[in-house]
Amino acid sequence: MNMEFETERLGARAPVVADAPRITELMQDKDLPWNLGRAPWPYALSDAEAWVESNAKSRSAGEEYAFALHHAEHGLIGSTGISQVDGDIWEIGYWIGKPYWGQGYVTEAARGLLDWANHEMGINRFVSGHIFDNPASGRVLIKLGFELAGEIQMYVSGRGCEVRSLRYVRNAPMEVALRSPSWSDEAQD
Repeated sequence: MNMEFETERLGARAPVVADAPRITELMQDKDLPWNLGRAPWPYALSDAEAWVESNAKSRSAGEEYAFALHHAEHGLIGSTGISQVDGDIWEIGYWIGKPYWGQGYVTEAARGLLDWANHEMGINRFVSGHIFDNPASGRVLIKLGFELAGEIQMYVSGRGCEVRSLRYVRNAPMEVALRSPSWSDEAQD
């Protein structure tokens, strides 16, 4: 399977340990971990290294595929990925460093990821979501053809508590999106 894809402005490839310092640098803005399900706060180099290692294992097991997003001028600016939820239904996620917000990179990267998933794996059924106070992420999902399924309470590591999350589907049953993501449950252990 090809573990790379390109969009108009970005290159995407599997993250490597050498990416950890840049990931850590971008995650120093609290707004990033604050809006992600699994990223802790504060965020340390060891967190980035563990994330890269975890993704390599998940990729080998066929359970999750993360991509580091690179821009020709700025280097690594974020990540996008999918993780298996239920059979042929996958969850898509993404983040972009705050200096690159509002420039269309997230929509571009996520669209590229959806195309990659369809072409490389035959996947076209997805769920996703965002924290209630991050409506920009919801606008991205709507642009990508997702529809609102409803709300759930979800544990967010960076906040250290459960928060309201809006959940979306694309070619998937709404009830699948309304289950708490398995990684959200694990974070509370």
